[in-house]
Amino acid sequence: MFKEIISSKKYWKTVVFIGVGFIIVFSVIEHLMQYGGLSLDIFIEERISQGRWMRYFLSRVAGGLMYGMIMGYYFELRKRKSNR
Repeated sequence: MFKEIISSKKYWKTVVFIGVGFIIVFSVIEHLMQYGGLSLDIFIEERISQGRWMRYFLSRVAGGLMYGMIMGYYFELRKRKSNR
């Protein structure tokens, strides 16, 4: 069952959709909590200007991919079990 789910195109579409949603929601919540509002100047200075943009970007992509894979697998497994 694991190989069937991992190899399906629908699973990977779900992973991308959930992962991108996670990245957006997580980044907005973190920004609001860390910078106390919409202060983009401080964010750009700390995350982008100091050359840490690659680390920031890769951490978001890795986190989104892991969350998307876990939740996508859970949803596909639950759907397949309910169809039996």
